[in-house]
Amino acid sequence: MTEKDRVLDSGMIVDLFGFNSEIYYECLQYLREMTKIEDKYDRNYTLWSEIFSKIYGKEISLELFITHSYFTHLLKILLISRLLSNKNLNFEQLFKRYKSKNMRDLRLYEIDSFFWVHFNKSLVKKILNQIRNIKVAKGDLFNNLYQQIFLSDLRHKSGEFFTPSLLVSKMVDDTYKFGKKVLDPSCGSGSFLVNIILRIINSSNSKVKKQAAILNIFGFDINPLAVYTTKINITMLLLENFYAENSELLNYNIFVVDSLFPDFIERKNQKNLEISYNSFDLVIGNPPWLTYKDLQDKDYQIKIRELSEILKIKPSSQYVTHIELAAVFFYAIPSKFLKLSGVIFFVMPKSVINGDHCYKFRSFSIFNNNLEIWDFSKNNLFNVPNICLKAEYISKENKYSTIDMYPIEAKIFNNKLELKEETLYSSLKIEKDGAKLILANDEIKILNNLKKSLYKDKFFQGATLVPRSLVFFKVVSKTKDFITISSDPDVESRAKHQWKYNFQNKEIEYRFQFKTFLNKDLIPFFIKHKKKIFLPVNEQFDLDLDLLKRSPKALSFYEEINDHYQTHKKETSNINTLFANLNYWNKLKKQANNKDYMVVYNASGSNLKAAVITNKNQRIIVGSENYYYSTESEKEAHFLAALLNSPNLSRDIKIIKSSRHIHKRPFLFPIPLYDENNEIHKKLVKKGIKFQTLVQDLFLKNPKINSEKVRIIINQKLLRIQKLVDQVMLY
Repeated sequence: MTEKDRVLDSGMIVDLFGFNSEIYYECLQYLREMTKIEDKYDRNYTLWSEIFSKIYGKEISLELFITHSYFTHLLKILLISRLLSNKNLNFEQLFKRYKSKNMRDLRLYEIDSFFWVHFNKSLVKKILNQIRNIKVAKGDLFNNLYQQIFLSDLRHKSGEFFTPSLLVSKMVDDTYKFGKKVLDPSCGSGSFLVNIILRIINSSNSKVKKQAAILNIFGFDINPLAVYTTKINITMLLLENFYAENSELLNYNIFVVDSLFPDFIERKNQKNLEISYNSFDLVIGNPPWLTYKDLQDKDYQIKIRELSEILKIKPSSQYVTHIELAAVFFYAIPSKFLKLSGVIFFVMPKSVINGDHCYKFRSFSIFNNNLEIWDFSKNNLFNVPNICLKAEYISKENKYSTIDMYPIEAKIFNNKLELKEETLYSSLKIEKDGAKLILANDEIKILNNLKKSLYKDKFFQGATLVPRSLVFFKVVSKTKDFITISSDPDVESRAKHQWKYNFQNKEIEYRFQFKTFLNKDLIPFFIKHKKKIFLPVNEQFDLDLDLLKRSPKALSFYEEINDHYQTHKKETSNINTLFANLNYWNKLKKQANNKDYMVVYNASGSNLKAAVITNKNQRIIVGSENYYYSTESEKEAHFLAALLNSPNLSRDIKIIKSSRHIHKRPFLFPIPLYDENNEIHKKLVKKGIKFQTLVQDLFLKNPKINSEKVRIIINQKLLRIQKLVDQVMLY
């Protein structure tokens, strides 16, 4: 490629300035050094912390601040180089403009705290040399760099899942018409807005009409860096493609705003948004994919809970911590911003149509019955299964009942986002205030013929044995009365930053030692390893302070780890002691009366995997990653393990499960109660016992064997089990 053929696009920007670039490395080294000598650093770091701790929580750090500073300065340099591209300035003049240019001149108020320092001449020259004489691409320039700078774990904390450009284009194609007033309420780096503005620029309309159309494009985001990125993106687009003389800039409507609570608009904007209420033709975008429990601020959790109740989509108490922020956005934003008959079109987590916690959401109570779903059943564009959902707002005075909303038109796309099928989706059960999961009509017909298994009420989810780093241990030594324990290095190495905790050579009394297992060690028909855990409980699995006082070693250790828990727990958590966390929803105490045999299976995953545990004198506690059923009958346990490991059951529950969550969905299928006199049941028991031995042998030969490998090896034998299962589960 010749020099003149080079085009500065999102991919090239990552190559030139991303994590693996020399410029990135040198700039961060420079910024680290400047934190030691620059007077303005402390004040600006404090200001930054106040803003971003609300977005990312406690895990913000100096390194993140430095990375953010790099990002803002880089974009400033790139912008100034384009602003002054027709001035024929030499480097010294450009550098002077870089140092003196106040970004407030461009209405970029959001990032004041990052300009505590400037890059030196050497760094600025290297950056400018990389983009000299390069044509700038038309489109979202900074999407890839934005994704890289804001690492996936931090993006998850703010609920950001980036939308592929092809999907953005398809959604805009489907809904945008020139001149429409549009809002992206969580605009991120501006992908949707840039796409729309580019269409405006490329249209055949007059310059005056184009300016008016651009003024109808609005973007909000709670993250100041997202707003900054969007503004730079749009400015670069206008400079490169719209203003030949580079002499005038539009006032574009991109603001730091919490779209759910716009009354609390960032004070520096001085923008009265009330005049925009219920004035938009189109709301489009990809709202945050967070749940209530992911939110970092307790007061904000309360506001979200109250808002979901006002919107009449608040789930029942057992699901409150799973309130989907995307679901709240889908109701709250139209209510506040869309005009009557305005359209909302969002990328959404698929759980809004198949999660139990979104039952009320599926009433679609403020929309007309012209809904549309885009599904990507064979292609998850994100790590989380997703859909696109489109609706037309008609206010709370809705004449339609919930049943009128169904069936829903649906389009199915392949992995190239090519339309493969148009069909209808409906619900298993439609009621006045909501609906059960939404599926394709042909799948609904199958499920309507199913009879729920009586085992559904016999299986329970395990206890929340977290933080693991506090209660999992390795035995160092034993005496007659005590065992000496230290942190389990495997568990400690996997702990999140706030729960990194190491204890060494602590003594506890024997009675407080229990066993458990991790989901990663559960493979079909077998559990590879068991772990030791400390639980400060009596025989009834209660926290017994009198017992602990008579057990001073255990009491001392519990007080130590409980203190660490109370110091490091999320501020939003109302669970105030370690034991209360371990016994959340009484799921630990419920296991006090577990019987001699348990069958366990995974609570989430691509496929079911089940195994039998012999619990005689083992004191095994099942964790929340798994479900369990305890029985006195070893044969019943093996019967269930054989059924739950059958290939077709894993296949069929994928129709109805929410993302990777399995929970009790196996029992929506007609798994019969064990009958010791049934010949097929007897055969399944024998198969279960045989397969347990077989998989144990596979493990002994290869201790690292995983579930996928086990299924491959025993595939033909599993098909024989399937033939038996088909005879007892008729559907």
